[in-house]
Amino acid sequence: MTLDDFFKKYKSGVDYDGYYGKQCVDYANAFAKEVYGVKNAFVGPYYAYQIYTDYGKYPTINKNFTRIANDSVKLNHPSRGDFIIWAKERNGTAGHIAIVVSADEHNITVIEQNYDGKGSVRKHTYTNYNYVLGWLRLKNSKKNTPTVKAGQIVRLAKRAVLYNYDSSQSGVKQLSDFSNFSGDAILKVGAHVQVAKVKTKANKNIWAYVDKYKAWFCVYDYQNDVSKI
Repeated sequence: MTLDDFFKKYKSGVDYDGYYGKQCVDYANAFAKEVYGVKNAFVGPYYAYQIYTDYGKYPTINKNFTRIANDSVKLNHPSRGDFIIWAKERNGTAGHIAIVVSADEHNITVIEQNYDGKGSVRKHTYTNYNYVLGWLRLKNSKKNTPTVKAGQIVRLAKRAVLYNYDSSQSGVKQLSDFSNFSGDAILKVGAHVQVAKVKTKANKNIWAYVDKYKAWFCVYDYQNDVSKI
C-alpha cells in the first residue's frame, strides 16, 4: 500500500487501538502497519511527543525507525513517509504526530488525524517547523541514494555544509575560516556546483569535492537516508 492509497482508505479516520477515539497516534500506527508492515509501532508511549523523547525505551520504535532531530539550520528535512513529531508545547499536552507527504526547509505537507481534537483527517501544509522535535524514518528504506560522478554539475535540493577533507584522518574537518565564502559556508538550495571528485566513506556516506571552494560537502547521508541533490 502506498501513502496515497492509505490516505484514500482512511479518509474518515481510524481508531487503531479502540481507546479514546481517533487519535493522531492511531493514524500513525495504522500507517506503520499497512504501509511498512510494522504492527503496534507506537503502542506504549502515552502521549505523541513521547514517541520521540522516549525513543530509547521502546524496542518496537528504536529497532524499526531512525530518530532524526529537527536541527536549527535545516540542513536536513523530512522525507515522504517519515513520521514527524511535535512537542507538547504545540498544544499544551500531547504534542502531535503526522505522516510526511513532502517537505523543504520551510514547509511540511502531511496527512494527519485529530489535528482539531475531533478525530478529523486532512492533508495540510505547515509553513514553519515551530515545536517540531524531529521525525522518525523507517530503517533500511534506502531510496534516496544519488548517482554523482566527477565532472558532473549538480543542483542542491537541500542546504549543505562545506568541509575541508583531511586525507590523513578517517573523517572530515569543518572549515574553521569562512572568510573565503560569500555569506557563510553553506551551499544554499538551488545552488549549482561542479563536482571535481567523489568519495564514498566506510560509513557509506558520499562526499563531493568542489574546486571552486576547495572544499567537500556530503552529497548523501546514508544513516539518515538524506540526499542533498
